[in-house]
Amino acid sequence: MCERLLAKILAFAIFLGTCGSLVFGQSANNSAATTYKTNCVSCHGQDGRGSAVGKSLHAADFHSAQVQQQSDAQLADVVAQGRGNMPAFATRLSKDQIDALVKYIRTVAKAK
Repeated sequence: MCERLLAKILAFAIFLGTCGSLVFGQSANNSAATTYKTNCVSCHGQDGRGSAVGKSLHAADFHSAQVQQQSDAQLADVVAQGRGNMPAFATRLSKDQIDALVKYIRTVAKAK
């Protein structure tokens, strides 16, 4: 009886661990995509080339050489401190969120 109970508990623990690793493995990219949609898409557009509003505000095109030549640290600094018409996000996003957002921006810029 005890052995069966222990086996069930162990199986359940393994199941939870597997589910957790699947969820947490995907959550960083999903979280960054959500952060992008919430904070960036209105100006930078879904594709990173700029929305109509963003273009009127001179929002950076993520596909441009000017953006792509910047290091991840430089882009993170722009997100954190803001630049031109872009507001600073250091008080709204954590460093980890900003770093994940920079990685996400790189993937948006690679898409055609």
